[in-house]
Amino acid sequence: MVRQLLFLALAGSGMLTSSTAQNPFGDVPMEDRPAEYLLWDSDFVAGVKGELQQSLAEGNGIWDTNFVFKRILDDAEHRRHSVSIVQRSGYTQPEIHEFKWDIYVILQGSGLARIGGERTGWVEGRPPEEQRPDLEGYQEFSVTQGDILHVPARVWHQLLTDAGSDITYALINIYEN
Repeated sequence: MVRQLLFLALAGSGMLTSSTAQNPFGDVPMEDRPAEYLLWDSDFVAGVKGELQQSLAEGNGIWDTNFVFKRILDDAEHRRHSVSIVQRSGYTQPEIHEFKWDIYVILQGSGLARIGGERTGWVEGRPPEEQRPDLEGYQEFSVTQGDILHVPARVWHQLLTDAGSDITYALINIYEN
């Protein structure tokens, strides 16, 4: 019904020609692209999650936190995005990116996403692994399996879970430049 209404509105405005009404994608240029149509099935994701859990058990979290990830698709000159699988538990530091937008697709678990505000409690000169900064003035969202979270570049964000629980998500990074 919505598609029909949109078509009628465009047709009435004169924006549709008979060729676009027949093939709305006819003007998309076909160019050579790398063969990278990919599917990461549930078995693959479960295997990555197992690797990440093992990495955490070995104490390999970023900056002495329970935060590990595996990049499953790197960005490239022809593709300005990357994909990772991330596992986190408990406290992890707030982060901000100058040119990178984040899209979180929650695969398992739940947590609290804090978006916006300002980072507080950072001590210049102290190593990152010795720091536990917080955010102030943020918006907080409960996230759980099946949720999708969009975080623009240049916005502080932090994802937390209750002690003893974890969250696994696909992280799609989109780069501006």
